[in-house]
Amino acid sequence: MLASLVNRRPWLLVAAHAACFWPVWSWYVARFDDGSDEPWALVALLAAAVLGWPRRGWRLNPSDPLLGAAALLTALYALATPLAPPLVRAVLAMAALACGWISVAGMRAKASPLVCLVVLSVPLIASLQFYAGYPLRIATAMGAASLLNLFGADVVREGVGLVAGGVNVQVDAPCSGVRMLWTASVLCCALAAMRARVTWRALAVALLAVVPIVLAANILRAALLYIVEIRPQPLPAGWHSAIGMLSFALVAGLLFASEAVQEHWAQRRRPPALSFRVS
Repeated sequence: MLASLVNRRPWLLVAAHAACFWPVWSWYVARFDDGSDEPWALVALLAAAVLGWPRRGWRLNPSDPLLGAAALLTALYALATPLAPPLVRAVLAMAALACGWISVAGMRAKASPLVCLVVLSVPLIASLQFYAGYPLRIATAMGAASLLNLFGADVVREGVGLVAGGVNVQVDAPCSGVRMLWTASVLCCALAAMRARVTWRALAVALLAVVPIVLAANILRAALLYIVEIRPQPLPAGWHSAIGMLSFALVAGLLFASEAVQEHWAQRRRPPALSFRVS
């Protein structure tokens, strides 16, 4: 009877699967409310839900490898529960849930970007800031110093600061580029999910391109902010936000261009459709 009900309403399988991860949902909600992360992660989850919503109804295919992947990831989650930190357990749970959802929704052709979007919906910005924030600040300060010196400035990097003429402008945590990197990754996955079909390899190439694009834009932002900060008469506070938005607009434009190039090459690699003429 239960098998018959699941066959008639496959979405119940996804709902039951999600219920199995109730400890993750409890941590998920608490993480949004403890001040360590912003609820922007929900944007990635919403994008995955919209782009992965079934167009032809729910279907259950027991032989789908994605269901096997979901089962394997669920088993890894169960094994990791006593030992792994909540963030690792959440990533495993969300990846497992994404595989099951995509299979039942019949969206296997877009599995790679949809899985990545669901994983990116885990509140992990604070953790990324802790582990990657300082190295990114160092790289940004080095790049900004080189860029400014290229245009005739005499700037020296000291730690995460840009020093010239006794003035020290720090590349602080918000300017590390971690949030920009996360946002650009979500945008990259969302753009890939709009394709008719995308492979794991193609998505990996697209995501690898995000890192240098974001780093270059963040270096430009740091250099512009340095020029703003050393002015004898400081500009209004809105300039800081405006430069940040301009930097991300540059990132978004480059990602759209990158996506267009990848789609063009993907179409060229596809075999031509066979046509028959009846005479």
